[in-house]
Amino acid sequence: MQNVFRRPLGRLWIVLAVVLVARAQPTTRSSAAALFDPDAYLAHIKYLADDKLEGRQPGTPGIELAAEYIAKQFQAAGLKPAGDDGTWFQSFEVRQGKKLADADALFEIDGLDQKWSVRKDWVPLSSSAPEEIEGPLAFAGFGIEADLHEYNDYAGFDATNKLLLIFRFEPRSDDPNADFGGKEPSIYSEFRKKAVTAAQHGAKALLIVNPRREGLEDKLSDFDEELSHQTYDLPMAHVSRALAQALLDKAGLGPLDGVQEKLEHERKSLSADLKLHAKLNPGIQPHKVATRNVIGLLKGDGSTDEAIVVGAHYDHLGKVPNWRTRDKTPLVHHGADDNASGTAGVIEMARVLGREGGLRRNVLFIAFSGEELGLLGSRHFVEHPTIRLDSVRAMINFDMIGRLSQDKFVIFGIPSATEFDELVRRAAEQAELKYRAAQGMTGASDHASLYHSNIPYLFPMTGVHQQYHTPEDTWELIDAPGAAKLLTVFHQVVRALADMKAGPTFQSQTVEVAPEDEQIKPGIEHEKEAQEAEEKARAERRLRRETSQPAMPNVRLGITPDVAGDDQPGVVADVVMDGGAAKAAGMQDGDRIVQIGERKIKDIYAYMDALKGFRPGDSVDVKVLRKGAELTLKVTFKAGRKPPRDQ
Repeated sequence: MQNVFRRPLGRLWIVLAVVLVARAQPTTRSSAAALFDPDAYLAHIKYLADDKLEGRQPGTPGIELAAEYIAKQFQAAGLKPAGDDGTWFQSFEVRQGKKLADADALFEIDGLDQKWSVRKDWVPLSSSAPEEIEGPLAFAGFGIEADLHEYNDYAGFDATNKLLLIFRFEPRSDDPNADFGGKEPSIYSEFRKKAVTAAQHGAKALLIVNPRREGLEDKLSDFDEELSHQTYDLPMAHVSRALAQALLDKAGLGPLDGVQEKLEHERKSLSADLKLHAKLNPGIQPHKVATRNVIGLLKGDGSTDEAIVVGAHYDHLGKVPNWRTRDKTPLVHHGADDNASGTAGVIEMARVLGREGGLRRNVLFIAFSGEELGLLGSRHFVEHPTIRLDSVRAMINFDMIGRLSQDKFVIFGIPSATEFDELVRRAAEQAELKYRAAQGMTGASDHASLYHSNIPYLFPMTGVHQQYHTPEDTWELIDAPGAAKLLTVFHQVVRALADMKAGPTFQSQTVEVAPEDEQIKPGIEHEKEAQEAEEKARAERRLRRETSQPAMPNVRLGITPDVAGDDQPGVVADVVMDGGAAKAAGMQDGDRIVQIGERKIKDIYAYMDALKGFRPGDSVDVKVLRKGAELTLKVTFKAGRKPPRDQ
């Protein structure tokens, strides 16, 4: 299932709340034959979740092996290629944060003869803005404005259009328990906060140098692509103490250590122009990788070009650190349940239906890539369909169907078509399988892309678990007989949909909206499950603090944002929710939010950070771009969740 803030962990989901209604289905003796072989089903998962595929992250050799495997299985099932240009594949690009192009990176200072080399003397931060800039240099202390603590490096100093040299962290206090300068760093020490403050004062860039601290080496940060998805408000570079000292010497400000000591002792601004001019090109470029949907078509009897889509995403997180531990060693996240289980279901459904034939409508089988990065594969298919999108009558989405033994089986989407309730009930009765029907919608998987094009969907899921998005989601924990039983239900559903003369009849679902930051798992409604969810939420909050992910705001706007983003600044409101603050202000689906109050919005991180400054009931001007025109909307915020500190 989709993860929003995926890097570097797994998820901080931004999903919609759901209301689950437990429904015990009557049990009857099943007359259905054993259509699905658990061993054959499990064999697919063993391959897809094997170490050699390294977690199937887009842009890696592992996911390409998975794509080739799925295509071969589709071919063996008797499907026809339905991708681009008569192939099995539909190619597209996904953003994987940013990359550092060393050849483009440049830092020059007029008046100094030294040549400053990237990664040796300076390095852009992973979340630096990519713009090339130039201007006068200045020193601005720790780059902090904290009037609450009677400290302000910007007091009496004009930072407009300047590149500011600042110390990392915050000035130390004599009291280790102090809220500002104590043993536990405050929000003012964060790179993100310093960037916001500098931008508000008109600065062009920040050059950050390590202060003298016990146990702290003068070592430059690594440019970590895993942490490059956020973009700060301006370009930022980490510079060596030798480089910083050369600047102070030229300006006659004395040793770095002396300036630091005076700032920490007197706690008064020492900000001053350095009377030097600099040019900075961070050398940062969008990192885009190619990936592919795998698409095969099972032709119907030729009487219609209408189609049913059966899909699942086959990508996963790749080889990344385990978010549940402090160990940053990259580990293979196997993704056996998420979502080799659904991919295996698509393959086996294709095999069984391909063998049987005799369907009126076509059935299009799709293995989507890029789901974990924001439903990118399904969105690309909707925007560039390989068959007429208006010929698609329904979608079945298999995502995490490998843990039926948990007794958390739930089916989403039943209210999205008037015919679904009876159809699903009848199929489940025959298979003697109980399920829970979700009366709300979750937007956390690929069906959402088609649903927003008015295509009804069914999304079966056997529930989240403690191994979710960890390296422990392996094939040994898959309930293959249970998955075979679930597939038997949906075999009957797909056949019924494919043989319909008309319908199913789309109807919009009631969507219950959680705050944009809130994570509510489908299928959780028992006390033990709620405790497990809270344990995970606590772990995610710890990780946010450790990795400087943005803390969650205590207000909500009432949108589902496009968390994948693109190369343009701003955040697109994919869906504006009924009853939310955005809707009341006149925001529309597709509006690109570029400014909230005085804060420019570059990406989802800046968006979340901007919301932290407001309380329920506050009103603010929000600037959006709509079809190329800039509009200003007056938004009055509603309550969200109290944010944890993100340090």
